[in-house]
Amino acid sequence: MKIILDVLGGDAAPAAPIEGAIAALKKNADLQLILVGPKPTIEEAFQKAGIEESRYEIVHAEEAVLNTDHPANFLRTKPNCSMALAFQTLKDREDVDAFLGAGPTGAMLSGCIFKIGRIPGVKRPALLATLPTKSGGLVRLTDAGANMDCKPEYLVQFAKMANEYLKVLGIEKPRIGLLSVGMEEGKGNELTKTVFPLLRDDPSLNFIGNIEGDKVLDGICDLVVSDGFAGNVFVKSLEGGAYFVSDLFKEAVSGTWWRKIGALFQLKALGNVKKPFKYANDSCAPLLGCKKLVVKCHGKSKALNFASALEEVMTYAREHLVEKVAAAIEATPLGE
Repeated sequence: MKIILDVLGGDAAPAAPIEGAIAALKKNADLQLILVGPKPTIEEAFQKAGIEESRYEIVHAEEAVLNTDHPANFLRTKPNCSMALAFQTLKDREDVDAFLGAGPTGAMLSGCIFKIGRIPGVKRPALLATLPTKSGGLVRLTDAGANMDCKPEYLVQFAKMANEYLKVLGIEKPRIGLLSVGMEEGKGNELTKTVFPLLRDDPSLNFIGNIEGDKVLDGICDLVVSDGFAGNVFVKSLEGGAYFVSDLFKEAVSGTWWRKIGALFQLKALGNVKKPFKYANDSCAPLLGCKKLVVKCHGKSKALNFASALEEVMTYAREHLVEKVAAAIEATPLGE
């Protein structure tokens, strides 16, 4: 299996992607990588780690896409940056199974649309977010920010594409909820009220109804469907709240020596509480609707995150995720 890795993507690049790539290659004998980034740096690290040259290729790039770059223009303004070259390689080579990167989300979406293209029938690509639940499980939300203004048919397709993704992860019949301001069918804005019966009446989906924001983490569904605006606001508000509570705790235990000593006895319990949040942040997600497999890592990913993400990408490729999404869309085409 051959995967492209953007070595200059993410906050800890190029060290973290390189270290993660080496770890993944050592663990998976059937993995081959195409690394896009500074050739001398990659070669030195791989030779030092004793990785056989037959296991990897290098596409030289010295420039990265930055968060300050316009996501829709980077292919034109930075044609030789690592992400642009990675997308070009994915487009040109039939022997490549996937592309993994941790660069800016908007740029990766633009690359999917303008370089690779959408699966026939897909109206808009969708972005997934992974969140922890109170029971220790995970819930996915889509769209998490790729599409600000959505039509009802877009949300139906988001549900269908994410439904196939969750099946690949082993969830046989994913429970799907629609993000709204009330549990009843008639609650919400015009978009959610129109989408509700479309999801309810689709026999391919296990739709359980509306779900309010304060119930998302209860574990009552596997997937929450939303337009990109509401989904992104929800996810970022949740992240902000988590950081706020964390800061309050740090402040509470940093006052006196007695507080600090008391905090030592709580470290194990606090570590268990943080586990699901850590797993959710570590998870990568495919950009659903792209003709080829493109997977996004968190921008703050470390070496271990890249290593585990490469293994996740291998699973998506083996399970033919793109083909399954295409079949689901083809089975129930939507009008314009």
